[in-house]
Amino acid sequence: MPVDSAVEFKDVSFTYPDTKKAILDQISFKIKRGSWTSLIGHNGSGKSTISKLINGLLLPDSANNSRITVLGMTLNQKTVWDVREKVGIVFQNPDNQFVGATVGDDVAFGLENRAVPREQMVKIVRKVLADVGMLDYIDAEPANLSGGQKQRVAIAGILAVEPKIIILDESTSMLDPKGREQVLKIIKHLKKEKNLTVISITHDIDEANMADDVIVLNGGKILAQGTPTEIFSKTEMLQEIGLDIPFVQKLINKLNEVGISVPKNIKTKDELKQYLCQLNLKK
Repeated sequence: MPVDSAVEFKDVSFTYPDTKKAILDQISFKIKRGSWTSLIGHNGSGKSTISKLINGLLLPDSANNSRITVLGMTLNQKTVWDVREKVGIVFQNPDNQFVGATVGDDVAFGLENRAVPREQMVKIVRKVLADVGMLDYIDAEPANLSGGQKQRVAIAGILAVEPKIIILDESTSMLDPKGREQVLKIIKHLKKEKNLTVISITHDIDEANMADDVIVLNGGKILAQGTPTEIFSKTEMLQEIGLDIPFVQKLINKLNEVGISVPKNIKTKDELKQYLCQLNLKK
């Protein structure tokens, strides 16, 4: 596998035993190391199944040519624990991940399981809580935190064990717009600082627009893969499967129609506003 690939699926299928229906049907794709990749598609399209397959929580259907490779390791019974050491998942409901009586205890849980010496553990817990802006809550009870704060603690717990890949499995879907923005801002900063590979499974099209790469799933197949600009310019394809395009992309499309060309790296409302202000100043 190329050195620059974090995850590679080759002809992977998965069928839940109780339904006998293939959720994934011979899908193949690659995710680049250090990238942010968003998986989008309707419920039942296979997004969350992919996250569980990457982490070895599910095993693909048996096939001679089928293969999942994570950070250069072919996923199998011998390598699954090594893979899990490198992959962290932040789930939709952070309450399902809490095991400690306090925020500090919860973040320390994964380190305790790895027999990290206490003195080192204390330093790591304080560092990762500071990274996500939650150090002041180290002695707080998780139940008393807001949804956004809980997700920050869940992220800190993952960061403590130093993964190379973080999977956000609908992890912002239960947050209000402000909480979602804060969590995504933190992830974006940490990705750059620690050279993390981020895989975001989301229904939020505007969140997907922040990614470097977007994979569109439909009916257990990969419908398309490309940059947000490439994917969200395929308006007809997305409408056919009932998906929208980001608000910012709608504005950019309208601007392009009236002859105002917008750079491809602009993804947020603030970036678009700043660009248009600069254009106005030049005039």
